[in-house]
Amino acid sequence: MIDENLPTFYLRPSSDNVKHNASVLLSQYGSEAAPAYSLRHPDPASPGSKNRYAVALYDSYHPDILYGEVLLIPEWTQPSLSQEEIRRNGGVPPAPQPILPSAFVIQLYNPDQQIVVQQGLSKWSATPQWVFEMPQQSFRQPSVASIDRTQSDPTASETTPKLRFKWKKEGRLSKDYVCSLSGKNTNPDGSKRKNREPDITISIFKHLKEITMYEPNLMRVDIEDPKGLEVVMLLSAIVIRDVYNGNMRDTFNVSDIPRRLSGETAPRKNSYERTRRPRTDVLPSQAPPQPSHPRPPLQVQTVNPRPPPTDPRSQWEIDAETARLKKEVEREERERRHAEHAETKRVKKMLEEEERRARLKQLEIDKETERLKRQLEKEQRQAQKNNTPSLPVRPTANLRPNFAGLNYPQPPVQRPHSANPHRPPAGPYLQGPANNASSSVFFGGGSSSNSRPQEGRRVGSKPSLFGLLGRSDQSGHRLTKKQSAVF
Repeated sequence: MIDENLPTFYLRPSSDNVKHNASVLLSQYGSEAAPAYSLRHPDPASPGSKNRYAVALYDSYHPDILYGEVLLIPEWTQPSLSQEEIRRNGGVPPAPQPILPSAFVIQLYNPDQQIVVQQGLSKWSATPQWVFEMPQQSFRQPSVASIDRTQSDPTASETTPKLRFKWKKEGRLSKDYVCSLSGKNTNPDGSKRKNREPDITISIFKHLKEITMYEPNLMRVDIEDPKGLEVVMLLSAIVIRDVYNGNMRDTFNVSDIPRRLSGETAPRKNSYERTRRPRTDVLPSQAPPQPSHPRPPLQVQTVNPRPPPTDPRSQWEIDAETARLKKEVEREERERRHAEHAETKRVKKMLEEEERRARLKQLEIDKETERLKRQLEKEQRQAQKNNTPSLPVRPTANLRPNFAGLNYPQPPVQRPHSANPHRPPAGPYLQGPANNASSSVFFGGGSSSNSRPQEGRRVGSKPSLFGLLGRSDQSGHRLTKKQSAVF
């Protein structure tokens, strides 16, 4: 604070906790700072505030009273035609960047007039300065004549004398700005060679936070609208702080550059997943009743919240978003084809695995069938071998020598038994070694109960009817000759 007795305006955050708004407090003669103006900026989230800067000065106690506003739309750089930069940027030209404007316009109301503020450089120190002019007469003179009412306002007349003001930086490294009234030329002929008054300081913008009006010099300004001059100095100081001493991207609300169109975007849901699925949990009996008369279709007017593009940046954003969506659709199509190919490959592999398992299982079944078949054939051969007796060895010397011309009957050759091993022989002379009877059947010495030998006992064979045959050997399989009674 330069002097507590001078009127000083303080720029403070808004009391309603809105980040993009601010309050202008006034303090004079050591009093507490009280609200004097309300500073409003458009909501950065609204589409209409993109790529531009706007500020308005309202009355603090009457929010509907607007004193003045500034709308600043910057110019943009031309898009680059370099193929290398386009390729690095994902197939679209680089985003146009805002160009710092060299002038802005302050719109005042009641009376309406526009004050153009031009940026320039000082001749001696090459420091930046902002120059504007205000008419000395702003209001019409009261008159009852109709011809006076048809004339234009003094603010729009080129013949109205104007005063020249300029904001100038005190030094290259300083953050303080001084607003001064340019000295008048006192030469009668209007030349600027000599007799020029020095500049008069009327306001100081200190540390970009407070504006002090130098009231003693302000009283020397011959102007009809001091309130308008105060509004112009406040708005011009705020614009200089925000636009020429701040970040251009934040000041002009330039949206961030979209992510590179290289497929590194986050996956989004497919269109069929975003569509609303019909409810299936409602039974037919629970379905809401349909009206008897069909209702006419509702006519919904789709309002695009975003205004049409009015600058190259907005058009570039639309083109970049279109290219990004196109890349996204192509990526989703590639992923879909890849998923279908992977699914087809997986199903084919699963079918081949099932076929391989079926073949292995069939081979095991055939192998087990062959094994069981061989085992069954082996068991059948073993059973046939056990049930069929072997043929006995035919005796080589089964005839007795013929002594004294006696012919002895030859015993019949033993034949294999029939399928029934316990069937008795047909003749009395055909008693095999397996059936050792205790006596001959002709003499009734044997019985049917004693015809079968007991198991585990060896029964010796008795001589035949004529005693011609000898006893069988110990094995019971061969017949031996009986020795002669004479010799």
